[in-house]
Amino acid sequence: MTDLLFEIGTEEIPAGYITPATQHIKTFFTEQAKKHRLEAQSVYCTGTPRRLTLFVKGLPEKQESVTVETLGPAASVAFDKAGNPTKAGMGFARSQGVDVQGLQMKKTPKGDYCFVIKHIEGKETLLILTEMLTDVIKNVPFPKSMKWKGNSLFFARPIRSLLALFGDTVVPLEINGIKAAKLAAGHPFLSGRKIEIPWADWDLYKQLLKQEYVVVDMPERREELRVKIAQRMAAHSSAIDDEELLDEVTNLVEYPNAIECSFDEEFLEIPSDVIETAMKEHQRYFPIRKKGGRLLNKFIATLNRDENSAHTTIQGNERVLKARLSDARFFWKEDKKIPLKNRVEDLKNIAFLEKLGNYHDRTNRIVALSDVISHALVAAGKLSLEEASLAKRAAFLCKADLLTQMVGEFPSLQGIMGREYAGWDGEASPVAVAIAEHYMPRFAADNIPASKIGAVVGLADKFDTISSCFALQLIPTGSQDPYSLRRHAYGIIRILGEHELALEIGETVRSSLSLLPVIKGPSASVDQKAVSEKIVSDVRGFFKDRLFQVNIEKGYRYDLVNAVLNAGKGFDDVHNFSQRLKATEAISREKWWAELVTVVERTFNIGKKAKSGDLVNETLLAEAEEKALWKVYQDKGGEIQKLMSDRRYVEAAGLYYKAFAQPVHSFFEKVFVNVEDEGVRNNRLTLLKKINELYSQGLAELSQIVMPENG
Repeated sequence: MTDLLFEIGTEEIPAGYITPATQHIKTFFTEQAKKHRLEAQSVYCTGTPRRLTLFVKGLPEKQESVTVETLGPAASVAFDKAGNPTKAGMGFARSQGVDVQGLQMKKTPKGDYCFVIKHIEGKETLLILTEMLTDVIKNVPFPKSMKWKGNSLFFARPIRSLLALFGDTVVPLEINGIKAAKLAAGHPFLSGRKIEIPWADWDLYKQLLKQEYVVVDMPERREELRVKIAQRMAAHSSAIDDEELLDEVTNLVEYPNAIECSFDEEFLEIPSDVIETAMKEHQRYFPIRKKGGRLLNKFIATLNRDENSAHTTIQGNERVLKARLSDARFFWKEDKKIPLKNRVEDLKNIAFLEKLGNYHDRTNRIVALSDVISHALVAAGKLSLEEASLAKRAAFLCKADLLTQMVGEFPSLQGIMGREYAGWDGEASPVAVAIAEHYMPRFAADNIPASKIGAVVGLADKFDTISSCFALQLIPTGSQDPYSLRRHAYGIIRILGEHELALEIGETVRSSLSLLPVIKGPSASVDQKAVSEKIVSDVRGFFKDRLFQVNIEKGYRYDLVNAVLNAGKGFDDVHNFSQRLKATEAISREKWWAELVTVVERTFNIGKKAKSGDLVNETLLAEAEEKALWKVYQDKGGEIQKLMSDRRYVEAAGLYYKAFAQPVHSFFEKVFVNVEDEGVRNNRLTLLKKINELYSQGLAELSQIVMPENG
């Protein structure tokens, strides 16, 4: 077995390109190795701004030899009755590159057929690697690629060198006029040399490059950088709080180092979120905060050099940040001259979606929908009238900061700057907070709005976006979701669940759709109700899919999720859905779970033939077992329904099992349901349906459960 070391040396690649490229190279090479019958012990890929490196341990010296059988036409088709080859037989032989006499006959279940059996000798791995590594280079995807020297080869940045070693032998590879060799470039400033790598040894390769000021292994470089940044921060009782930024700066350097810089204290009058955004998004700096959260006028920058050049680099970083903060301070002062409430009218100048007006129209919809949601929550005792009034005010102001210069410069601060300007304008603190919160969660791991006012406005904003896009048929497909509707749905699910808000998805979508000009306007369909209901159905299906995915990711069994999704109560009340799913998961661990499933499933399978709403006619109950079953239903049905109404689901399930397991079993053992007498038959079906619906309507449809074969 022999190792492979392959390095693509380039001009500086953007940091965000490197990790996806290394992941693709590893996957692509693994697939190609399998295709070429080469089994490796392990495949590893890493990178720096100036190189992408693949190390493969334990490749065979030679490709595995194989015997291939190719099925041809039936013998009766390939040869005539006299045994002479037909056109079909000769054509098959010719397509396989053999003489017709080389065809072999084999018996199959369908009769005698022609076969060609070939022994394919394995090729030398070194020769195969030429093709494979060329394909690796040509197939690395980048967000943006470039070509040079008039060549048709596209890559993130120009390729300057190729290191390709199979053992101690150079792989015969040439691309874009560059031949593979045993050479790798050291750090462009601290080394400036090319060094020889004698053979494909990962540890030796790392060691030799480290001597030339290159830490080639990404995890190692990240950890070195973490330690150096943490040491600088520890002097101020601070710590790293942004792992994504650490990932990014790791791919900005080859020789990891960190320096402490500072800026004028007078800039601290700017909101800290602005300063941090200027540092992180624009310059990739690490802000320093004291333990209490107060921002200091200091920051940590990464350095791709040693300490000898630190002074010059510190001055350069400080100069760049000063220019950024000077602009931000100007925007802050200028923006405060116009109150947010005076900007709302000008939202008419910002377009939203075609046929759905501008952001002033959208603001009016968010205000109206916030009012609808607030009234529903007030009625449920989840919101006070004062909070409803504050939510309406926050909704009115929530998009106004889009017109500020600060948000124009730092788009990620929308909402956050609205909070700051609202506070400056003297708006109530809960209103200011809600303006910032209504965008939350901004990403999967983000927090949801902490305040109920922020939750109300956030729900209104997200429902309006989803309803608007579905009304225009801008629906996510596959991996395409340009309007982030999945994220909005996820946010709604989390807000309703974590705030324990009883809000019906379908009704809220109806209210949202009624505010859209494409639904209520003069150009809307004649049958507006039908159009609206179709959209409501589509949105509910979308939420059903999201609820399934979200809860599968939480670790719930897929059949438990489906059982609760398909219960009569459905999923419109997300908080109640979550309660029932949690309860069902707990019930599934009880020793009587399997018997409970059997009761609900058997009554479902036969009871589904009955009509919902039909009544049981006691005079038609003839058998002792069906009379006993009906009595249990009368005695315990109300108590079970009360427990479910009180959301005491585990108790309800336990009582249901104790009440019905034995009498249902006796019924099916002794009573024949499908009798000729239609009245008796339908009466028995109705009884079973009522027993089933007692559970499946209020908690979960257990016919969806998949039980293990061993029970």
